[in-house]
Amino acid sequence: MSSPILVSVIIPNYNKGHYLAEAINSALAQTYRDTEIIVIDDGSTDNSDEILRSYGKQIKWFKQKNSGVSHARNRGIKESQGEYLAFLDSDDLWQPTKLEKQVALLDANSDIGLCYVGVERIDEDSKSLNYIEANAYPDYCEGLLLYSCIVSGSCSSAMIRRRIINETNGFDTNFTNYEDWEFWLRLSLMTNFAPIPEFLVKYRVIKGSASFNNTKIIEQDVIDILTKFFSLPNLPEKYKAIKNESYSNNWMILSGEYLYAGKYADSLRCLWNALRLHPQNVVRPLGLPLRWTKRFLKGNV
Repeated sequence: MSSPILVSVIIPNYNKGHYLAEAINSALAQTYRDTEIIVIDDGSTDNSDEILRSYGKQIKWFKQKNSGVSHARNRGIKESQGEYLAFLDSDDLWQPTKLEKQVALLDANSDIGLCYVGVERIDEDSKSLNYIEANAYPDYCEGLLLYSCIVSGSCSSAMIRRRIINETNGFDTNFTNYEDWEFWLRLSLMTNFAPIPEFLVKYRVIKGSASFNNTKIIEQDVIDILTKFFSLPNLPEKYKAIKNESYSNNWMILSGEYLYAGKYADSLRCLWNALRLHPQNVVRPLGLPLRWTKRFLKGNV
C-alpha cells in the first residue's frame, strides 16, 4: 500500500496578525491530515510573531525581511517537502474538505497539474459578499489571456503538483500585482488545469489593499505580464493569433478598474486602447453609460 501523499500548505504573511490565526486554524482543521503547514512571515511588525509562536510544533514558520509576497511564496516552496503544494493567503480561509477534495482529484488524474475550487467572497468582518464559481475552460491558457485570472480565488484556491513547480523558477518577484496570474499563464503552457465546483475557499476582500489603491501600478504590471508572455520563445501560434484581443480585453478590464476608482480620464484612455487594438470589443463598453449614470446618481462623479 502506497504512503499517503504529503501536502505542503504555504501561508505568506505580512502584518495580518488579526486574521492569521483564523487562516492557520482553517488549515489545521482539514479533513485531509497528511500535511505540513509552513508560514513565511515577510517582515511583519505587528503581533504575528506572538501568534506563530503559540502554535508550537503544529506549524513550521520562518521570518524574513520584507521582500514581497512572491518572495515569501517562493521561500515556502523551497522549505516545503510535499508532493502537492497548496497556498493560503493569511487573510483567507479554507472549508474543512478543501484539501481532501483536491488530493482526490489529482490522485485520480495524473495529467492534471493544477486544480482550484469555488470561492465565497467575504468582507473584513467575514460577512458573505458573493460567490465565484470555479469554471472549466476548453483551453486554460486562452482563458487566462482573454479573461484574466480565471483561477477563482487564485493562490488560496490552487493546489499544484511539485514536479510541475520544479520545472519553473516559481513566482516572478518583479511583479507586485497579478503575480499569480502570471504564474498560471506559464503553468498553463506546461500542464492541464481542472476546477472543483464546490465553494471551499473564503476569499477576503479588504478595502485599502493594493487592488483598491494602486491602479497605476496594477496597469503597469498587467501590461508587463502580457509583454513577458507574448515574448516567450516557441509560443504556440494559436496564442500569438489572439495577442491583440488579449491586450484589448485586459485594457477593458483596466478601464473598469479605473472607473471603479473614480479615475474617469484613465478609464476612457484604457477604453480607447482596447478599441484601437480590437475594434470588435466595441460592444463590451455599451454597459458603461449605465454604470456611469449609477455612479452619478450616487454622487460619485
